[in-house]
Amino acid sequence: MNEPIALIKDGKNFSSYYFYNNFLKSVSQYYREDKNQNTIQFSLIVEEDNEIVGNKYFIDPITLPLLVSLAEQLKKYHRSSLPLLLSNNKATKSVLSFLDKADFFHLVGENYNPTYPIGKEIFSFDKRYLGDLKVNNQRAEHKLRGYSINEEDLSNKIKEFDSSERQRDYLVEYYTYKVKDHFGILLFSNNQTQILTFEFIDILAELITNGVLHSGSDAYTLMFSNKFKTSFSISDSGIGLYASLSNKDTSNNNYYIKFEIFKELKKLNKLKISEQIENSLLAIFETLYYSMLKDRKGLFDLMCNVVINCEGYFRLHNENAQIIISNRMLEELIILFESRKKIIQLHDNLLFKRITKENFEEEIKKNAIEVKTKFIKLAVSIFERYHIDTRFSSIRLFEVKFRGVHVEVEIPNVK
Repeated sequence: MNEPIALIKDGKNFSSYYFYNNFLKSVSQYYREDKNQNTIQFSLIVEEDNEIVGNKYFIDPITLPLLVSLAEQLKKYHRSSLPLLLSNNKATKSVLSFLDKADFFHLVGENYNPTYPIGKEIFSFDKRYLGDLKVNNQRAEHKLRGYSINEEDLSNKIKEFDSSERQRDYLVEYYTYKVKDHFGILLFSNNQTQILTFEFIDILAELITNGVLHSGSDAYTLMFSNKFKTSFSISDSGIGLYASLSNKDTSNNNYYIKFEIFKELKKLNKLKISEQIENSLLAIFETLYYSMLKDRKGLFDLMCNVVINCEGYFRLHNENAQIIISNRMLEELIILFESRKKIIQLHDNLLFKRITKENFEEEIKKNAIEVKTKFIKLAVSIFERYHIDTRFSSIRLFEVKFRGVHVEVEIPNVK
């Protein structure tokens, strides 16, 4: 049997960068080398470090949704909880305390106490290691959250509605209250996001609804704020962007042609990469383009608000590819965001019957053609910013596939 895979190592920050570039490779290697198909095992730290009390361990909080999404996939594969070997010594107490107060162990374990998140039994671990933890001043809002279509009988409640649109409306309203309760204080306490608090709440509720309704999996989120920045991530282990777009019924509009951007960019892409990686990357751009044309605010609006209005970073990962959007693309983004505002206004005008359906279709089709050209320009600009040193690249490409869709945002607290 292979050695357990350590989550954290001395002097290494368990960040999303480390997760994608190191941790996923370790997991992949485990399966390549394990000929007996044993259930994969994890450990908090490297086993031989158990007696070393001077080590330094770090976890970037917003990496936890990524870890749980991955572990949930592996649990489904093995059809059993994954062993997680804990260690409680002077060096690990701070990390254990953070994970405990963030409800990590409640959510991934076998908790049945309704005071805390009901456990999903993703990991199995010895709870005795969670005693005598350090007291810290961790904010009560710094919690790992899990959302599921199976919670509070949601899967049955939405069956009462006669259309997918009404089911969606119900879930968005449900999650809007949840998001406000979970993240409202953190968003309002950041001077960058304060004025956009309700905008972010609406968008996050929409993204969580997308995750649980269309991905076929649960969605996990965490928002964290310190004196430097507010950051959050949303992660699911579902079918990915390409399959999700394939399943969408777009027959009721005349302005979005499915996979049009995908096919155009395939001709323009000069990166020498495998078809699987290329498809993962192009599906990201297709999704952002589709998001830009919709009546509901979603990924595109989140990206623009984060980068333009908050001077932050937006990262979107899909299976084998990730894009990183920052103010390096500010000029192209501002142009697109202005076009997006016009499209939203058109949808509102139709909703409130300020224009006829015929006028709406004529205008939005015209806008969609203009937007397509601008969007392709942005995508090509991002292609040109690809660098083999992933720390400085706007595109990151990975040989190891990580199922689902994963969004990360970082917003500085002070301009």
